[in-house]
Amino acid sequence: MSGSIRRQFKVCLIGDGYVGKTSIRRTYLKEGFKRSYIPTLGVDFAQKSLLFEGSPTNLVIWDIAGQVAFQNLRRRYYEGSSGLILVYAVDDRKSFDSASKWLVEAHGFMSKLPPLMIVANKIDLRSTLRQVDVVTTEEGKAFAESVAQKLGTQAVFIETSAKIDKNIDETFEALTRMMIEATHQSITSFPASHKIETSEQESAASVSSQPTSPTPQTSFTPEPVEGSDLRDIDPVTLLSSDSGYLEEEEIGQAMTELQSLRSELKAAEEELANTLAKLETDMLTLKNTVHVKRIMFEHLKQQLKTTREEWAAAYEEHQALEKRRKDEFARRNMQIASIRKKIDQIGARIRSRIGDLDMRKMSE
Repeated sequence: MSGSIRRQFKVCLIGDGYVGKTSIRRTYLKEGFKRSYIPTLGVDFAQKSLLFEGSPTNLVIWDIAGQVAFQNLRRRYYEGSSGLILVYAVDDRKSFDSASKWLVEAHGFMSKLPPLMIVANKIDLRSTLRQVDVVTTEEGKAFAESVAQKLGTQAVFIETSAKIDKNIDETFEALTRMMIEATHQSITSFPASHKIETSEQESAASVSSQPTSPTPQTSFTPEPVEGSDLRDIDPVTLLSSDSGYLEEEEIGQAMTELQSLRSELKAAEEELANTLAKLETDMLTLKNTVHVKRIMFEHLKQQLKTTREEWAAAYEEHQALEKRRKDEFARRNMQIASIRKKIDQIGARIRSRIGDLDMRKMSE
């Protein structure tokens, strides 16, 4: 098994809600297209391991929610991105009009945009809608050209359908190629995973370096056979393949055991490589989960701080309002008591006057 380096790239899917970002990701990962839609909760991510042009490559795909409610979280989700896939739906002109806003947001968070795919999704719906209601291919191409010129980044336009699996693999293949080219051109790239190297030649050399005891029948110092091809020399005994010594039963048994050990070594190396790749994938998933949870925790902590401040301000306002209510209640009570006192005084005068009038009438 020859030595190899596993490349790794972080890809962010961005765009308005309901344009098909999650369906594109699911179709690419062969998870199947879902007709029922559940809005992505903040962010979701998945991994795709593949051989790209003969080299092991790992794509970490972040599906970023398009809903406004998650806007404050998105800044952290862009960090470390090697490529972007901006998606709009051809049956939703509003999502096309919002595409430039997404790029402005990404550019503001990242300063310089990485390689970009501009994806016009849901082309399977074009035949069911009026021409005036859909975003045309020409509009999408013009937008991609404008983005490349104004923002100074690689931008490739493609039309897709997650429902019928049209140009989904091609989208990720084109982006992967651009990300590899960008990595070669610049030192700053998404960190690659650790290097896994194995070599049959090194393994064989390590076996041949172990001392061997001469057989009871013969004891000799092997010498290269004159005129023999080096490719016909056994790497362990250093004997020519047609040497009579190889016919010795003991050497034959040793060679058989050696071949068996070589097969076991190769199987062990492959098992180790597969185990390391699986552990690497599991570790990356856990790392991304912890990263997202930390971002959400920090966001919730900030929300809690803001809520506490708002609660304190509301409590102070409530206390002030309660004091005003009590003061107003006391003032109104005093005013009412004063009015009642005046009423009683006037009533007493009226009753006294009536009494005087009654006494006068009686005296007459």
